Amino acid sequence: MRTKSFKYITLVPALVILGLITFYPLLNSLWISLHEWNLTLSDTMGKFVGFGNYLRAFKDPTFWNSLTVTLLFTLLTVAITIIGAILSALLLSKDKPYISFVRAILIIPFALSPALVGYSWKFMLNPDYGVFSKIMGVVIPPLEGFVWLGNPFTALLSLVSVAVWIWLPFMTLMFISGILSLPNEAYEAAKMDGASNIQCFFKITLPLLKPITLLSTILMTMFALKQFDPIVTMTGGGPGDSSTVLNFLVYQTSFKYFEMGYGSALGYILAIITIAFVMVYTKVLARGDA
Repeated sequence: MRTKSFKYITLVPALVILGLITFYPLLNSLWISLHEWNLTLSDTMGKFVGFGNYLRAFKDPTFWNSLTVTLLFTLLTVAITIIGAILSALLLSKDKPYISFVRAILIIPFALSPALVGYSWKFMLNPDYGVFSKIMGVVIPPLEGFVWLGNPFTALLSLVSVAVWIWLPFMTLMFISGILSLPNEAYEAAKMDGASNIQCFFKITLPLLKPITLLSTILMTMFALKQFDPIVTMTGGGPGDSSTVLNFLVYQTSFKYFEMGYGSALGYILAIITIAFVMVYTKVLARGDA
């Protein structure tokens, strides 16, 4: 009995720390989201408004613009990253001498600070001295001196490119491990039946990689929804509000305009959207396992 109770006692410090740094801030921010509170007017929480801040969000054009930008950014980032990771994994899962070295350096973009990556890309996209701008000017002369971060479409596309550059190597490594674990017998049988490489890919590889694909999609969706550093360092939500994703809007509302109640409500809306995506993907994944 003493041994049985001792293992629970050892969990108490971890549970206390988890409660202090996770559960208490969550509950406190939820309580704040139910109140009016503007730090420029008062340093104490205002009156209780219930779900007034949440209803305000659904009447706010800025919120709907941010939600649209967030969904577009997430869709493009997840689709390009997953497709690119599968294709890259197919190339890097070959048994070649140099492949191991390439796999090792793949982790470098993922290991770099997102803020550092954002500043680096901002310099590379600079129309006056950026290397990317110079290269595009040579390849496509009309694009010489083009302000990539000054156009709503190309600014969002640039942020998508940065997110893909950061997460593609990590996702590629996940798919490489999945491809290397696939049974060779299925491919040998398909080859004996006269199947081409393309048929093997669509009929064998993709179906067998479905669990990894769904798991990668869940992770990539969560990563895309909480993207923040490149937006701050590259566009600041601009031009205008064309690249203001919901995560950045929460930051602006809470720490630029100091509307703590409304900002907390926006944060919980973002959390609900993330949980909804994860629940859908998990349900699909469980159905596939069944």
